[in-house]
Parts: sequence; C-alpha cells; structure tokens
Amino acid sequence: MSVEIKTGKSNMELSIAIMESLKVREPYEHILKKCVEEFGLSEEDADLAIDRAQGGIVRAITCNKQNEPDKTKDPIAWHTFNEVWKTLPKVNWWSNKRDNKGEWLNWYNEQSGNNS
Repeated sequence: MSVEIKTGKSNMELSIAIMESLKVREPYEHILKKCVEEFGLSEEDADLAIDRAQGGIVRAITCNKQNEPDKTKDPIAWHTFNEVWKTLPKVNWWSNKRDNKGEWLNWYNEQSGNNS
C-alpha cells in the first residue's frame, strides 16, 4: 500500500511527520492538510498514509514482532511500527521481548476511549 510522494521526500519522512502530529494530538484535518501540502499527496493518498501510519503503531504496541508489516508492501506502516518498537521497553534487560507501555499505548488508549 504505497502513496505517491513528491520528489525529494521519503516514506520515512512522511511516517515521522504523521507520528509527530499524532503524538501532539493534532486534529485529523491538520494532519491531512500537512500530508497534502508538504508531501504532495492527494487527499485520498493522505488519508491512506494516515491510516497506514496508525496501523503500524497499533501493530507495534501488540508487542509481537511477527506483526511487523512488510517493508515493500506497506512501507509507511513498516516505518511507524519500527519507530514505536524502538520505544517499547524490554521485559528484561537480556530479552528481546517488549512490554506494552509508553506514550504510544497512551495515545492508543486515548483514541480508542480506553483510558485504563
């Protein structure tokens, strides 16, 4: 699931820009506008990019590395998954397993109305 990004911009830059907007709880319309203006996306592609970015975040907070999206088929979700994965604390210092804690879990809980 790829989108047409204007020359000179990358999927990683788009993913990070969307994540930064989500992190500060910018309204969807502002994120959509940023994608269109800064990355040259159509509104349809901007909507898809936002959806895929959020999908990668949600997949990462499952703490299951097998949920990692395919880099070629879904590059935006892959980038956001890996950015969030890096922020998840390890269960133990010697383990690669991750614990479902942190700012992105808080973001998810706010979005889903699950404020536990």
